[in-house]
Amino acid sequence: MLKRWIDQFEEIVACGALIVVVGAVCWGVVTRYITEQPAAWASEVATLSFAWLVFFGAAACIKYKLHPAIDMLVKHLPAAGQLLVRWLNHALMLGFCAFMAIYGGMFAISSWDNPSPVLRLPMTVLYGPVALCFALMAVRYLQVLWGRSWEIDGARETHAG
Repeated sequence: MLKRWIDQFEEIVACGALIVVVGAVCWGVVTRYITEQPAAWASEVATLSFAWLVFFGAAACIKYKLHPAIDMLVKHLPAAGQLLVRWLNHALMLGFCAFMAIYGGMFAISSWDNPSPVLRLPMTVLYGPVALCFALMAVRYLQVLWGRSWEIDGARETHAG
């Protein structure tokens, strides 16, 4: 059971963030049009949750190989050229993920003393998912390179594989 939770960590967090986004937006609409006083915190909570949704969703897409690839030119290269481009792509992806994890982490840590406008939460809550998820993307990308595969159930309505 714990292995399944770890395996689906990105999806669990992204779904939780989606629920919070939808709930905050709905509450904001209700309070704006039904009550006299709109909820000032609703848009900030939706924004913070949306950041978590986007970055954890992107990390989940790495697992399922759902990020777009343009390989029209590469397919016309000889086998050695395709292999070179493939390894260059892997190095660039891992390098970019490492760069974003390191510098995103430094930025998130430095923004600890900067509070959000309404809830006065540290802005690390907004910038933290960038660092965390790019580190997670690097781990998942390495897992995919080493042969680990995640399957999307073919019977699911949203099958994108």
